[in-house]
Parts: sequence; structure tokens; C-alpha cells
Amino acid sequence: MDRQSYIPYREIAGKLQIREGDVVLLTSDILRLAMKARKAEKRFSPEAFLQSFLEELGPEGTLLIPSYNFDLENGDAFSITKTEPMTGSLAVAAMKMDVFTRTAHPLHSFLVAGKDSGLLSGLKNSSSFGNDSPFEYLLRKNALLLFAGTTIGEAMTFTHFVEENEQVRYRRYKKLSVKYTDRKGETATREYELFAKKAGYTMAMDRLEDIIPERVINKSMINNIPFISIRCKDAYDIIDRDVRDNNASSIARFSYSLYIRDIIKQGLQRFNLFRTTYGKIRSAKRIH
Repeated sequence: MDRQSYIPYREIAGKLQIREGDVVLLTSDILRLAMKARKAEKRFSPEAFLQSFLEELGPEGTLLIPSYNFDLENGDAFSITKTEPMTGSLAVAAMKMDVFTRTAHPLHSFLVAGKDSGLLSGLKNSSSFGNDSPFEYLLRKNALLLFAGTTIGEAMTFTHFVEENEQVRYRRYKKLSVKYTDRKGETATREYELFAKKAGYTMAMDRLEDIIPERVINKSMINNIPFISIRCKDAYDIIDRDVRDNNASSIARFSYSLYIRDIIKQGLQRFNLFRTTYGKIRSAKRIH
């Protein structure tokens, strides 16, 4: 593999910039990793892969896996114990492991294991990215943002925490009402806030990695799969500087064609006409 010997998937965590007692947010696309492991080792267990990170972190560490359902719309149902995340097979696997617990926000929850899992699962943030959210915890702990098989441009959700903290001009709050089923199985309507993009704006975070200095980012290829990591405080400072000094041009952009599309979409949503049958089925399948 490009003059590189194969590293067993359960040993990968030990090759990364993880410290004992660390806080790690692991964002991943494990399809290629799983395929290579099955070819080289005849099997791949996402549970064993996750356990290898917990062993590396030790009893004082905390591991977070994104378990987002950001496609929820007004009136949709969400169960904290049954709604499967849309963030891939690693999150689905973590949800089935007793060692992981899920944080409460329906749009942007995390599956958490380790020392601070109880603290995080007890948070009651109304906004996904508010100062009482798990994202604030990540910044306070200067967590390691680790991207496995994906890129910062594709998966740096932490960017939205900076946007909300800095109250960027291209977003505004909107209310979201969800039929929420809690850990006890009790269902009630709950109200949440989303710091949503205004019409015409889209994220363009593929440019974000270009402005990150090499001294604060770690990149490695393991079994021909990219692993990228950066500390939260470094990421925050870089994104904040782009928002303040560069009009957020490395993370967001505006287009008139998108503006027209968004205005039409908003009009259709008022009459409950926008959401496709496929979208409704996709959300329903994740709720058992």
C-alpha cells in the first residue's frame, strides 16, 4: 500500500495524536477502512475499533462520536434511544454499545463514552451550537478534533459553533418543534433553536483547510486512508479570524441562483409541499 505496511485497525488509535485522558471527537467515514481491514484481516468490527480508542484514552478520557439527525423538520419525531443517527455506521455501532450514552439535542447529538459522559448527556441546550452545548465543552477542554477517512472541509461541524458564537450575519435563529421521546419512553413536544443559514448562503468549507497553518494540523496516511487532527482552540482561532477579518469567505458563500431556490423552497414549506417522499421515508426508517 504505497510502500506502507498494513496496520491492523485495532492498532490505528495508537498511531494518532491521542493523549491519555484526552477528549476526542472522532468524525469518520469508515467504509474504506472497513474494506481494507476485511481484505487484510478477514473481518472488521466497528465496536472493536471504538474500543481501541477508549483503551488509548484511558479511564480519564472521553470519546465523542457525532450522531446527528440534522434533517429533522417541524413536527418530526425523535427518540433519543431509538432514532438512528444519519452520520454513518460507526455512530450506529456506538449507539448499540452499553458504554456509550447519547446527548439530548435531537439535531446534533453525540454518542459519548468515558469520564464526562454523564456530564454531557445531562446537558439541556436549546440550540445545537450554543454556549451550553457539547461544542462549548469541546472548546473548554481543547478537545482533539479527529477526522478519519474524511476531511475538514467535509466534516468540520465545529465551524457552526464559531458562527453562532460570533453571530455571523448570514445566519439567523429559527424555531423547530419536535415530538421528542426521552430515555424513559415519554413523548412530548419540545421546542429547539437552529442558527440557520439565510437564503442564498451555503457552506464552502473546502477552502478552510487551506488557511490552517501546518504547525497546528496533523495529517497522516494509514493504510492509504487520511487521518487529520486539530485542537479545538486552534480551530476556533482560525475560523474566528476568517469570520472577523475575511468576511467568512473561507467557510461560506452567497449565490443568487441559490437565493432564488431557497426563496421558492421556503414558500413551499409554508404549505408543507417541499419535503420529498424520499426524505420522509429516510427519516421514518431511523425511528423504530
